[in-house]
Amino acid sequence: MRTRISLAALSALTLVSLVAPPANAEFFAIDDPADASGSLTDITGLEANHGKENLLVKVRFTELMRSSAAGLSVFIDTDREVKGPELVLSSGLGDGTDYVLTEADGWHGSDTRIKCDYSARPKWGRDVFRAVISRDCFDRVPSVRVSVKMVDQADGTTPIVDWVPKRHRWSLPIGSGLSA
Repeated sequence: MRTRISLAALSALTLVSLVAPPANAEFFAIDDPADASGSLTDITGLEANHGKENLLVKVRFTELMRSSAAGLSVFIDTDREVKGPELVLSSGLGDGTDYVLTEADGWHGSDTRIKCDYSARPKWGRDVFRAVISRDCFDRVPSVRVSVKMVDQADGTTPIVDWVPKRHRWSLPIGSGLSA
């Protein structure tokens, strides 16, 4: 009798797992190889957590310094039907720099600022840049995709550019979850 119940339960569980639609992740993380070796601000990883109220993005670096001349752009895709990002958070990575969230113009920022709650700051001792963007900034869409670009003109001539996951590519869709 127990064997029949166990087999029936196992069969039902298998059927449910085969029929259930794929879910979006609430959290996305990726390591980035050492591909911007001419810069101390080479990106080593990206984490994004799409919570109930906020999108939290953390970008990790080999060495983040207060004297950095590098800049960072966090691109956010809220509409997969439209090519490219809808929003971009732009920030410097050195001490005294500011940040701004704007509508995207292709893969660049624009003069159209987004009026909503967001914050961003480098944490030099931890080699991480952290941005928290309210879901109200992007109309609480159920999922977003993220891409990050760092530009460093360390020697003042040729800019060193590092993209995560890759140039003009996106994270997997990150569905809204419960925390962040």
